[in-house]
Amino acid sequence: MRVRDILDAPQLRMRLLHGDAGDLDRTVARVCATDMPDPRPFVTPGALVCTGLVWRQQAADSDRYVGLLAGSGAAGVVAGQALHGHIPDDVVAACRDHGLPLLSAPQSVPFSRIIEYLAEQTAEVRWRRVQSRADRQRRLLTAGAEIDTLIADFAAEQQVSAWLLTATGTVIAGTEPLTDPEIDRILATALTAPRLPAVTAGALRVLQVGAGDRITAWYLAIRPSAPELDPYGADLAAVAELYRQRRADRRHLNWELADRFPAPFPDRPGLTEAAIVCEVHLTTGTPHGGPGLPDGAAALGAVRTALHDALPDIVTTIDGDGRLVGVTAGTQAATAGVVNRRLGRIAPALGGIRLAVGVSARQPEEPLAGTISAAAAASTAAREDAGPVSVRVADIDSAVGLFTAVPGGLQRRFAERVLGPVLEYDRVHGAGLAGTLEVFLGCDGSWRQAAERMHVHLNTVRYRIGRIEELTGRDLGRIEDRLDLYLAVRTLSGQTAPV
Repeated sequence: MRVRDILDAPQLRMRLLHGDAGDLDRTVARVCATDMPDPRPFVTPGALVCTGLVWRQQAADSDRYVGLLAGSGAAGVVAGQALHGHIPDDVVAACRDHGLPLLSAPQSVPFSRIIEYLAEQTAEVRWRRVQSRADRQRRLLTAGAEIDTLIADFAAEQQVSAWLLTATGTVIAGTEPLTDPEIDRILATALTAPRLPAVTAGALRVLQVGAGDRITAWYLAIRPSAPELDPYGADLAAVAELYRQRRADRRHLNWELADRFPAPFPDRPGLTEAAIVCEVHLTTGTPHGGPGLPDGAAALGAVRTALHDALPDIVTTIDGDGRLVGVTAGTQAATAGVVNRRLGRIAPALGGIRLAVGVSARQPEEPLAGTISAAAAASTAAREDAGPVSVRVADIDSAVGLFTAVPGGLQRRFAERVLGPVLEYDRVHGAGLAGTLEVFLGCDGSWRQAAERMHVHLNTVRYRIGRIEELTGRDLGRIEDRLDLYLAVRTLSGQTAPV
């Protein structure tokens, strides 16, 4: 916007009192109104200063005041006629001496209208520029330009910071690094806001990239450099959707071929691998799925997208039971940690859908089918857990670890059958047999240590353990019977839950 544009605007009805062609071509960065005796705190370079001449008490005031405006880098002056009924000649002379163009505003045009006009025209110019830039970006993307180049291009043009993220927190492109807490805040807004665009607690504007469910969508987060800047992110989101959809189409084609013509997972000797089995369950009595997820089939596809996003090198298929089965490079602990963290982020968008995920490491020389079976057992156990996303690992390097892969319902049924008579006896007689058994097993079967820990006579411990053996039909001197009772006690005390 130039001074000439303000002068030529018919709705403002301005009159030029001083200024040549060069003066009128000056760029107007903003319009400010002030009548303070010292205007310098309110005037920035490129400002068009609107004044009602309240500061003018005598003719000599004009040269001092206009000199201060010129020294502050003002682009020009708009003088109002309301106070004097005209523009005094000394004001015109001062503007001529200090090289500032002078416009006269009629009494019927308030300074606020001039400010609004500049804002509207600036927004229109920026809008046309952004539209042109968006068209250029689409052409560049079609020609194969990288999305990070387009994000950087947009951010520089609009004076903003911008990021493109997936629903699980992968940063596709961005102008600067994001911390995990920042990613969490962005996705919490993206996946829970009633509608998008929305603004995060950190004043980032979040737009959805891609229609449909919020799990397979991407998100554009924009931080403007100043509150008044409108980044026009919808245009960049539309461009980014071309990139997202193109990548999604290639991935879905690969999945369709893999599911239609299933093949064994590749055997990669010497590589540390983990198997993942993910089950999708519909919760009864609640709406099934978040936005765009009406049923389990749609959710399974969305979760498959999320899993591939979290673990880029994973190979997946859908087995005969409708479970998502995959194999990825990495240790069991690291894989479970990534899955728990990344799938946990999409939990708010799952609605009435629960995910039960099992992870198992492949042991040396172990067939891959055995690793997948262990992961499947862990996912079955995860069904019993609360919460929308449950991740269990198949800890099968000990008897207790193997037992944790058994579903929780079966664990409790086993414990109640083994210790049921003992619990019933304690309920009727208050004999404390179950507590004695737990202490005795914790002391590795030492009668004396158990007696000392419980502060009872040694014979009391012997009597109680004998009574337990009679009620359960187990002999605590036999290793297999002691293991049965040990697992039953741990189950009932809640110690079999995996960490």
